[in-house]
Amino acid sequence: MLSFTFLLLSAGLIALGAVLWRLSSSQDAYKVASFCLWIGAYACIANAPVFNLSIEPEMATLGNNLGLYVGFPMMALVLLDLALGWEWQKATWGRIFLGLAAMFELMRRAESGNSYGEFLLMACILALLIAFFKIIKNAIASGQAFKKHSIVLGFYFGLMVASLWSINTTFALLWNSLTLLTFGGYLYFAA
Repeated sequence: MLSFTFLLLSAGLIALGAVLWRLSSSQDAYKVASFCLWIGAYACIANAPVFNLSIEPEMATLGNNLGLYVGFPMMALVLLDLALGWEWQKATWGRIFLGLAAMFELMRRAESGNSYGEFLLMACILALLIAFFKIIKNAIASGQAFKKHSIVLGFYFGLMVASLWSINTTFALLWNSLTLLTFGGYLYFAA
């Protein structure tokens, strides 16, 4: 059952990432969002029990670490970028990716990985709260449906908090994948 769930989530993440990649937008944030979704898909595929014999445990751990320490923060920054209109370029996103990967490795070697993961998720939640406030404020000012935005963003925020609470459990990957799927769906329908 767990294999089926992970494979279903990975198929959804891959498909949604492809749809976001093909959006005709001048903003690079949608391509970064696609990348975040594909990181989550890789983590799901690498950790599906059906592939335990063919995938090395190190590759499964790599998927978990990429999803948590790179995918989540970049996902929060994409939403913040879109909400505040920063329009970061590809080079900036590349530097953010390298910085997040380097910080993870430094914290892992200092044996502070769990504390860093918790800090990172709390910082992501703070960034998301700022982005949600700006999105909802803009929706109210332009007369858009406030309830539609608040329901989807509230669900997304709830999944992010659930991911924080499950950081050291087997459900962390499941919450991470569901959060990424909700994030991608929101970006697609908001575009």
